Order: sequence, then structure tokens, then C-alpha cells
Amino acid sequence: MNSTIPIIDIDPSAGFCSGVNRAIRIAEENLEQSGQLHCLGNMVHNEAELERLKSLGMNFVNQNDIGPETEHVFIRAHGEPPETYRMLEENSNHVVDGTCPVVLRLQRKVKESSRIFHEKGSGKVVIYGKPGHPEIIGLLGQTYGNAILVKNIDEAHQLDFSEPMAVFAQTTANEDDYNLLCRFIAEQSFLKTASQHNVEIFYSICRQMSQRVPTLRGFAKSHDIIIFVSGSESSNGKYLAGISREINPRTYVVKDVTEIGDWFQITDRIGISGATSTPLWLMQSVADYIKSSFEQKQ
Repeated sequence: MNSTIPIIDIDPSAGFCSGVNRAIRIAEENLEQSGQLHCLGNMVHNEAELERLKSLGMNFVNQNDIGPETEHVFIRAHGEPPETYRMLEENSNHVVDGTCPVVLRLQRKVKESSRIFHEKGSGKVVIYGKPGHPEIIGLLGQTYGNAILVKNIDEAHQLDFSEPMAVFAQTTANEDDYNLLCRFIAEQSFLKTASQHNVEIFYSICRQMSQRVPTLRGFAKSHDIIIFVSGSESSNGKYLAGISREINPRTYVVKDVTEIGDWFQITDRIGISGATSTPLWLMQSVADYIKSSFEQKQ
């Protein structure tokens, strides 16, 4: 490499998870055939990728935009509750399902636990996650009215610890926080019932997601400066960028090359990372932009 160009590395663990990659691949294949897809909600929290998909013929809509005349409807990786599928079936829409297999498995487990509690007449399904998140909406839709959503330990204080519970996490949840929550629920349940079998805990966080944090910490530590590429609405991006900044204060968050500043020195080892909703092509464009900016100075 030219000595006047700094070392620039793209984080090999960054970018789309396999579930999002799969959904986008399915969408692209169907767009090639049909020319148009109507996606329920945004595919990812990344403006640049959404614009790319729009250029291929994808429309991002809500349920109120879907009617019997709507031809091809795409379900994104987050999944949907059963009532969405019923609505689409009633409309005779052609459904292209891009739900992540990890999310699908979690939906089935939540539904089964909820069904068992419903038939027994007691018990609660506890789901740890972000209120209003599309995956959470899909998970709550699997239940028989016996689910409780908690977003933190403070909210968990309101649980009835005398009841049997099955505890799940949103697949993209913070693993450390979920472990603390599960420990708290198990301890409180034991204090209330003197039984260690009143609570069943499911470790439902996606393994790819749980591995991102330790991998990112190592990447941030091994570079002088981190450019973290993320959409402005990505909660995952905000969380991971915060992790990077804890390790490397020279962490800058950008949504694309237009937000890159004059932050670099020739001696820097530059790392490019991103959220699970950040496409590889966008991180590569940031790397190329930084490289060309140094080349132009020669």
C-alpha cells in the first residue's frame, strides 16, 4: 500500500445479519420477476439502502395502504403477527415472506408457551424488548392475551412472581441487560414461591447479534479511529456506536460519505464498522471515499 495512504479496514463482523441478508436477497429476486413489491414497513433502518431498494421497484407501505388490488406484498425479516397474514389472505394478496428463520423459531416458542399457560389457566409469557418494535409486535401477536412486555428491570418489578413465567428476549436485545433481567426474575420468583422451577428462561437473542459486541470491542481497540456507519433511526446502530466509543473515543458516526469530516491523520489505522442494518456496499463506499481523499492530497 502507498505509504501516503493510511491503513483502512472494514470490520468483517459488521453489516447485515444473515436474516436481513436473506430477506434482501428474496426481495431482489422477486423484484427481478415482478418489477414491484410492497414492503410492510421499512426493510432496514438505513436510508441509503432503502433508496437503493426503491430504485429497484420496492415501495414501503403500512397496512392501511394494502388492499385487494395490491399485488405483491413483502414481509420483512422482523416478521408479522398472525392477523397480518389473515388480512393478506382475505385480500388474496401474493405474499413474499422474508421473515428471519431465527425470528420464526422464536415466534413458535412464544406461541407454544402462551398456549400452555392459556390451557392451564395461569402463567405469563414475559418478553424483554423495545415497545413498538416490529419484531415485538409480531411476538405479542402470537400470544393468547397472557404476555407482558418489559423494557427494563424497573418494569419487571410489576410482575406477579407467584405466577409461572416463560421469559423471552427480542432477538436483537442487549445480552448483558437480558441476563440481568433474567437473574432478577428468577431470584424474585424463588423468594415468592421457594421453587426454582416456576420460571423458564429462553436465551432467544440471535447469536450473531450477541457476538457483535465482543467483536466490535476488539476491532475498536485495534484501530486509531472508527467510522461507524449507521442509519439515523437504527437503535442497534446507536447501541453499537456507544460500545465502540467506550473503547475508542475517536469514534465518529455517519450515515454516508457526506457526513465525513477532516478527522484523519496519515499515521492512523482507520476502522470502518456499522450496524446490523448497514449494508456492506455503504461501508465500502466510506472506505473508498477516505482513501480517495488522501490520494487527492498527493
